[in-house]
Amino acid sequence: MNIVLGRKETQLSFLLISFLLFLISLGTISGSGSTGKTFYSTDSLFFANVFSELIKGYKEGNVLYGLKDWTWTPSVYLFPDLFFYFLLRLLAIPINVCLEVVHLGYAILQWTLLFFSWNILFRKFLPEESEISILYRISIWFVLGELFISQNSFLPLFLPGFHTGTWCLLPISWALFITPKKNKYHYLLEFSLAFIAVLSDPLFLPSFLIPILLYESFTNLIRIFKEPKFFISYSVKWGPMVLGLFSGVKAYSLLVRNHFVFFPYRYFEKSIFENYKMIFGSSFWKSIYIFFDSLTGILWGLIVICSVAFFILKKFRKDDVRFVNLNMFYFFSGVVLPFFLILIAYISEDILPEKVPFRYLGILVPSIFGLTCILIRGRALSIITFFIIIYGGSYLSSYLIKNKPLKIEYYPDWIACLDDLGRKNHWQRGMGGFWTSAPVRNFSRAGLVSDYYQPDLSIRPWQNTFRWYQLDENYSFAILTELDEEVISKTFGSGGRTEECRGTKIYVFSKKNERLIKDFVLLKKTEINAWKKFTGRESL
Repeated sequence: MNIVLGRKETQLSFLLISFLLFLISLGTISGSGSTGKTFYSTDSLFFANVFSELIKGYKEGNVLYGLKDWTWTPSVYLFPDLFFYFLLRLLAIPINVCLEVVHLGYAILQWTLLFFSWNILFRKFLPEESEISILYRISIWFVLGELFISQNSFLPLFLPGFHTGTWCLLPISWALFITPKKNKYHYLLEFSLAFIAVLSDPLFLPSFLIPILLYESFTNLIRIFKEPKFFISYSVKWGPMVLGLFSGVKAYSLLVRNHFVFFPYRYFEKSIFENYKMIFGSSFWKSIYIFFDSLTGILWGLIVICSVAFFILKKFRKDDVRFVNLNMFYFFSGVVLPFFLILIAYISEDILPEKVPFRYLGILVPSIFGLTCILIRGRALSIITFFIIIYGGSYLSSYLIKNKPLKIEYYPDWIACLDDLGRKNHWQRGMGGFWTSAPVRNFSRAGLVSDYYQPDLSIRPWQNTFRWYQLDENYSFAILTELDEEVISKTFGSGGRTEECRGTKIYVFSKKNERLIKDFVLLKKTEINAWKKFTGRESL
């Protein structure tokens, strides 16, 4: 069996089968209500909305006008997220590919990029092992992706705008930094990558520094103190990277102050050092206890214990130092770093440890995957790959038998019902909450649009553009999932009615209240214009 598993043809077959399982799992997303709702949520549709506005601006003669008055997330996500997503959308235009295919294509691209970026770090330490095991590891990786999607788990790793672009750039940056012999082009690449990574996502700054500082302390600290000459060359080594990080932070600070695109929330506004006392509060430690008392916390604790035991108990030979160093990197990035990110989230954003979203901890997956592939090598890896593919295939087959058939287009029943009402009543524009409005804008086949509102009918400046609210057309309906029917009736007058759309209530405005609706639209335009004047944006 070992001879058969070790053949190149067998390994390539493993890769083909695992990739096919991954592709089939993508076809289950639209048919699964819970997975589809998460995969095509408002957060994941942010770039789709931006791209639509850019196309409108292009048709109006100025593509950049489509960016005007957007309210952005704290991270800009320029590269690789925005770059690759827009590239896929542009490639899709000539062949008239639907939005869902672009989203699924992005998932394939990002999941593959995540593997190969971490393989660069793997190959930097263990070039021979990488050549032998790469087909086994990538086969397991695709089966892992299939299981995540089928189980509606860790979906941010497949979507744009959830920090996964940072997890892709980190191992490449680490590999560049630890390369011993460098030339000027190498240093330029280090600087450029650090600059664009921090500018795109400031989370890159602590994510890069914490593991690399710990790694360098373990590997070079003693030599720095013993050899003064080495300290000088070692300091030069840090120059391009530190300069790139510093320049990226400065560029980000300037960018978020622009008057063209609005950033309601920004990184680096509050000093972590000013708020460090918060970690001494009782609520923090109580929250830490709740986190580690959960299943996630227990698993994480076991990983820490096993990792520490591995380093302490294993007797490494001298030629195993590369394995030790790579294991340290995986441990620092997959165990230590997430804990620091939880601290940072709590101190800077007041998020309790047990409530920190997975998008901040996504580095756990590639790091722990890499740590596992280091601990399980050779013959054991080939056998495990075989059984994981068998399990992945069996699980997916069982899932397909129990659930709906495969499909690409995402068209929830409630949006189909809303479209029917829209055609019947000649609707075009409505209002809804944050989570319901973006799916309507992107998947309505009747051309319906819905603007984001808070329950009190104030505008929510988050992943939308003020241009949406400055149209002259009246609202015809409201999606009540996140809005208050009583507030709507009080604001727009009585006489409206509600329609049931597959569990979603739709409020239909009375035509006799058109004047009140028009006054409301005018009021929102006035509020936006007043805010723009106050902030110096009115002339733009």
